[in-house]
Amino acid sequence: MESMRFVIITVPQQDVIERIDAFRRHVSRITDSVSALAYPPHVTLRTGAAVPLCELDTFVNQFRDHIGEWQTFPIATKRFVTEPYRHEGETRYFIGYEMEEDDRLFALNGRLLEYAPYRKSRRKHFMPHLTVAFDDLDRRGFDRAIEHFANFPDSVPDGFSWDCANVSLYHSVNGRWIPYVHFTASAADR
Repeated sequence: MESMRFVIITVPQQDVIERIDAFRRHVSRITDSVSALAYPPHVTLRTGAAVPLCELDTFVNQFRDHIGEWQTFPIATKRFVTEPYRHEGETRYFIGYEMEEDDRLFALNGRLLEYAPYRKSRRKHFMPHLTVAFDDLDRRGFDRAIEHFANFPDSVPDGFSWDCANVSLYHSVNGRWIPYVHFTASAADR
């Protein structure tokens, strides 16, 4: 059965997108890793979804209802991370940012994880993060990045912050991830 794969993310405001993208392109030139550039700058909120095409409308409506309402809240990166990890028995590499621990972000993340239909992965624990390079990042590129960051520590932005004002479903079209639907938060009480 034909299906559509979604990533479930929150996308920052345009000025933050431009700053994150500039850093991602810088890292891509150093590492020869381009996978992350197929996605908009974002924070991944949970594992993705694989939805049969005939059930797309049902999924979107159920997912919207499950998310419910939430108020816009600030989110920020916590620390820059360069680390290898294990995936399906092989070593892979990640460059990105952990997110600040925030009860509102973790509540939203937890609510999203509770929605099990169409889940792409069996993982039930998932930490929101901002990816700079991954997937096609090999050991040589990873080592070049580590050396570059050691020699030019000022090339790494201290971090990024913005208002979490959306949960978005993106899908791939011709190798680029584009918006399918955005669910928008209510304005925060300030």
